[in-house]
Amino acid sequence: MNKVLLCASALTWAVMGACTTNSNEAIVDVKSYGFVDLEGAKVSAIIVEYDQEIKGSSVDASKYSITDYAILQEKQHGFKETIETDKDGIEGNEGQITRVYVNDQPAPSSTGGTDTGRFVIIEVNTDYILTGQNLAFTTTMMAGVQQTGDIEGSHGTITASNTEVCNYTISERMGRGGRMREVIETDKDKLILPEFAEGSGWTLNYIGNGAFKATHCYSEYTGKYEDFEMPYAIFVPKQEVLENHKGNIALTIHMEHAGANDTDPMAAITSSRAAVKHAGDAVQSHQPTIVLVPQIEESRRSTNDLVASSEANTAIWELIDYILEKYKGYIDENKIYGTGQSMGGMTILNMAAQRDNFFAGIVATGAQWSNSYNKTFQNGGERTPENDPVSFNGWGLDKVNYQNWYYMISDDNILSQTCADDPMATALWQAVADYYAAVGKKIPYDSWSPFENLDDQNARGKALVTHDNQQPGSGINWIGFTQGNHMSTWKYGYQLDYCFEWLYAQNRQTEMKRGKIAQLRNKWLGRDATGKIKAGSGTAGLNSAQYTPSGPDEIFNEGWTPVSATIKMIDAGSDQAKAAYEKLSDAEKAKVTNRNKIGY
Repeated sequence: MNKVLLCASALTWAVMGACTTNSNEAIVDVKSYGFVDLEGAKVSAIIVEYDQEIKGSSVDASKYSITDYAILQEKQHGFKETIETDKDGIEGNEGQITRVYVNDQPAPSSTGGTDTGRFVIIEVNTDYILTGQNLAFTTTMMAGVQQTGDIEGSHGTITASNTEVCNYTISERMGRGGRMREVIETDKDKLILPEFAEGSGWTLNYIGNGAFKATHCYSEYTGKYEDFEMPYAIFVPKQEVLENHKGNIALTIHMEHAGANDTDPMAAITSSRAAVKHAGDAVQSHQPTIVLVPQIEESRRSTNDLVASSEANTAIWELIDYILEKYKGYIDENKIYGTGQSMGGMTILNMAAQRDNFFAGIVATGAQWSNSYNKTFQNGGERTPENDPVSFNGWGLDKVNYQNWYYMISDDNILSQTCADDPMATALWQAVADYYAAVGKKIPYDSWSPFENLDDQNARGKALVTHDNQQPGSGINWIGFTQGNHMSTWKYGYQLDYCFEWLYAQNRQTEMKRGKIAQLRNKWLGRDATGKIKAGSGTAGLNSAQYTPSGPDEIFNEGWTPVSATIKMIDAGSDQAKAAYEKLSDAEKAKVTNRNKIGY
């Protein structure tokens, strides 16, 4: 009876050992603690909370077995399929335990913790880069713990267990193409990302709780207008910094890839290293900057591969205008920047032609854009200054040439980063280089392996962007990584510092003084029999060649028209041919000589 009473009270460590408890009963909670690495959110520690004080001398790595994303993936797929870069050269230790100690706070300790505390901190190896695309933070922040040895608590001995306590679930769901896929979901209340915690400068605005209320937003996908709430994350320097640098604060709009499409604004800021670097000391100490990251929902995917954009396009502009007004007098409008990868980079590149010279500099990573004078043929509508006066708000408005993207960006400061195994981005930037070369302008280009020494890569990047850039067309630079696919580009690009240094050295005034390439306003004349662009040709009226992720589109070649595309669809027996034919004017239909093949 006395033993029961002593165990229940647990007043002092003197009674330790009076009773035993299984770890599954003693463990109150398991949380993952991490940071944003090049491939997205990554667990650096697992925090195990107990219902009693734990004696520090009783815990070590031998008392615990863990599961995190790296460990799970290596178990399922092996080291070679899981790990792209093994930084410490020790195969198989990725995500594994490096240190275990007790702490009186639910966080890692730089001093090795405390003698006693309710939290056992399990630090893990993060010295690796995962293969493949950047995944959702709710996938990669998973953590599970099994206590495999006895430890000492203030209530007595806490015995080992043969089951795991975790913060995640694994299920199967139907994915694209009708295939079942494994889905890992980490409880958002059981993960800690201190880079975005209270006091970090970041504010996350959710639907129904701070999201921006966008109105009358035009979609080229449907030709319709939408009112909706756009979630977003924003980093704002401390008020003291804002006041000390009033009138000299930069604004950066960062847009993520489609893999980060979600309703949770944490998705965009954790899916690559970009947002964290923009808000980090290296940038902020040099150029205090407000960092705005709109969160795109999958149902409102901001751009597609048919050179069109959704209602998110207008909403982003409305949000930007709101931020500019809110921080009016603080933001230097000569220092507004845009960055993004894949879908997000495409969005920024598209926006660059809507408000001419709005962005002082753009870093487009694994992203491209081009011309389309017939968007309605492939989509549901076309954005114009008349139907979307918000996007085309008069800032550098050119009603004659706004569709001629190659001309509109020819005075801009742009740095493009692509990978060799990304046929779409590589080919479409090569097209930019070809059209500029045809008018006597050479786009600086260099390529190197993304696995070279980082200092060497940064040096080559700096050398590339350091040149006379006062002439029309000279503000555009292009680097290519000789290895990696489309989704590798932002891992390789954002591991470097030169692109951020270049970006924040740009100013809108350099674009205004540079001027555009006048010849690009000329009509597209095509190519001669040798494939050379005809003399005097510009890019006005040109419908650019389109690409799929696997290569050139067979229907929409350079210079395509609705008529040429329809005829190719008919000849190919495409099930889209009839719908394409119906979109043609009567005059265009008359040109489709073999229309009888689809029942006309």
